[in-house]
Amino acid sequence: MKRYSVLLATVLIAVAGAEAQTGKTEGYLRLGIEHHDQGSSASDTALGGMLKYTTAKYHGISASAGFYTVQGVGSRENVGIPFYDNENHNYSLLGELYLQGNFDNTTVTIGRQVIDTPFADSDDISMVPNLFEAYSVENHETLIFAHITKMAGVDAPDASRFSKVNGSDGVQTLGLLYEGVQDTTLSGWYYHAHGLADMAYLEGAYEGSYSAGSWQVGAQYALQDHENGERANIYGVTAQLSHETSGLSIVGAYNKVNSRKNTTADNFLGGGPFFASAEHLTLAEAGVDGKSYLAAMTYDFAAAGVEGMTLSLNALYLQGKDTKADELDWVLNYTPDEKTSVDLIYSDAKDRKDRSGSFK
Repeated sequence: MKRYSVLLATVLIAVAGAEAQTGKTEGYLRLGIEHHDQGSSASDTALGGMLKYTTAKYHGISASAGFYTVQGVGSRENVGIPFYDNENHNYSLLGELYLQGNFDNTTVTIGRQVIDTPFADSDDISMVPNLFEAYSVENHETLIFAHITKMAGVDAPDASRFSKVNGSDGVQTLGLLYEGVQDTTLSGWYYHAHGLADMAYLEGAYEGSYSAGSWQVGAQYALQDHENGERANIYGVTAQLSHETSGLSIVGAYNKVNSRKNTTADNFLGGGPFFASAEHLTLAEAGVDGKSYLAAMTYDFAAAGVEGMTLSLNALYLQGKDTKADELDWVLNYTPDEKTSVDLIYSDAKDRKDRSGSFK
């Protein structure tokens, strides 16, 4: 089971972007506070931020550079979700550096960039998100191709520097998004990591409305086929019901792994796409033949006249061949405007097989 911290408070303040014929400047400041109790208590406090500049387009081509940094303030024990590098040090990096060309309905991006796909995503849960060195092509937001060579950020082997992904072979992914059917979204993805694994991912969602609100149902399937013969077939379903007058919405989700050769689900290069996941634990932590069950409820304070504030209660249960665990999360989000966001997160996770793995 992953060891993550329990209380995470973050404040995100966007820097007002300035855009002119000479280009565009954007960025944010971020404060993160963690407290972790797993037998003994430890805390972390850090300041971070991003500053990015994008040139004006010339014949459809622009260049961008984004600088990321995280600096410890006060206690720095690097527990739970890591704020710092592998050596528990502050770090800064040129996290985005790319050329981008826009040609009719096609966008080509070459260099260090943010990518969000099911098994390679930014997973922006800490001070610096996942960042990728890649070649990507996006066609009218329906067809996406990427060749990923390096990775840095929160889930990388070394957050503070770009290191190779799958040696010199990298990872190739091809995705197709389709919204041609009313109220329906379909997507399909294929990943190839030579000498490591081939993966496929399918997801579909359908949404509708009723007199008092809206509803949505979804299904997902993933195949993770490893070169050593290990294989995992992963299934998932979810349903959501929202009641606008009361401000309440409820969600239920379920995931299951059918494994060959004691294989577990893998989030791969990010936080993973699985429906039944909590703030810290996901289906990947359920182990061999894992199952995950999620029940969640959210209250939107707009129903009481307070705009931009929500409170969520999430309950996750994991079960696998050698795993029994659960997690309870309280998540308060306040976004008073487009430039400021505050999250207060409290988690209580219990490892039913190994009590030393529990944390509050």
